[in-house]
Amino acid sequence: MATAELGVTQLVVFQLHAHEYALPANRVVEVLRMVALTPVPEAPAWLPGVLNLRGFVIPVVDLRTRLGLPAAAYVLNTPIIVVNGHNQRLGLIADAMVDVVGLPVEALEHFERDVADQSAVVALAHKGNRVILVLDADRLLAGVPELV
Repeated sequence: MATAELGVTQLVVFQLHAHEYALPANRVVEVLRMVALTPVPEAPAWLPGVLNLRGFVIPVVDLRTRLGLPAAAYVLNTPIIVVNGHNQRLGLIADAMVDVVGLPVEALEHFERDVADQSAVVALAHKGNRVILVLDADRLLAGVPELV
């Protein structure tokens, strides 16, 4: 997780299907508004296409579909969260951006998992009465084709 100062985790919070999710802020490069995507033949349903970002081709994942949530239509202000992955960048489609929060490390409840568990949700973050599901960007990248 990202730490801006000792003992504090910075999270980029967004909304999916009326729930709050987050990614560590140190993995988020930027947030874009929806753009036209170029479809990729034979791609999984959760990969609606790629975008050209300043000369780099970036695969874009529909987080709703990837996480098994009901699909939703995209509109012009639908955010695409660009994150750093293994050796590539990835765009993640969310419903809405919420905010960036700094939380004490104690506010995160990490899940005990075995090595075979590939669930993208790795922790719960507690902020007041909010419960935020924290995602692992590397697990979201699993199965995304690497583009040259």
